[in-house]
Amino acid sequence: MQGFDPSSWIKSIHYSLRIFLVCLVGFLLSWIIFWHIAPSINNDGATALYNLVSSNTAIFIVGSIATIGDVIWIPLVFYLYVFRKDPYDWNSALVLAVAMVSAMALTTILKLAFGLPRPFQDPTLGITARFETPTDHGLPSGHTTSAFNVATVIWTRYPSLRIPFTLLGLATGTCMIILGLHFPSDVIAGAFLGIFCGTFTVSLAKYRRTPS
Repeated sequence: MQGFDPSSWIKSIHYSLRIFLVCLVGFLLSWIIFWHIAPSINNDGATALYNLVSSNTAIFIVGSIATIGDVIWIPLVFYLYVFRKDPYDWNSALVLAVAMVSAMALTTILKLAFGLPRPFQDPTLGITARFETPTDHGLPSGHTTSAFNVATVIWTRYPSLRIPFTLLGLATGTCMIILGLHFPSDVIAGAFLGIFCGTFTVSLAKYRRTPS
């Protein structure tokens, strides 16, 4: 049985280097542009989307969509592992589980590293938290990271499901802004982080499965 294999990590990074660089640049630009160059765009975007919805029913629907995007990986892993049709589904369940653990760990570390507030924590914006009231920092959005992480794994391994899971990722990020829980910068950064984690895990699984 294989133990820790540094060569597979190096091959994985090399194989998807361009995607990794795009994600890294996109993540950093979302922070630099929205928080340092043009913070008014961040504030105006958060306020505009927040004001799109006001009724309790609509807020519940928006919150439910965001929740689905955040936790959809749990029933997916269960289904692929328990009801697998072949070893490919079993492998996909492990890939998705590892990708999610990696994404959650990186999200927590980055939230602490940047320490940026959420929209409802800025009294000048007139935004209140809806559906839930998180206590951690804002950037990156954990819900968006999770949704795009799943979408990336699905995109690579199940092409026929690309569109619905990509749409779920976009909807999750948008819903988190509507709920007043995240700025556009948080969502964009989360999307890039999710793509990064999903791509790396899929690449790593490829080289771990077929070592040279």
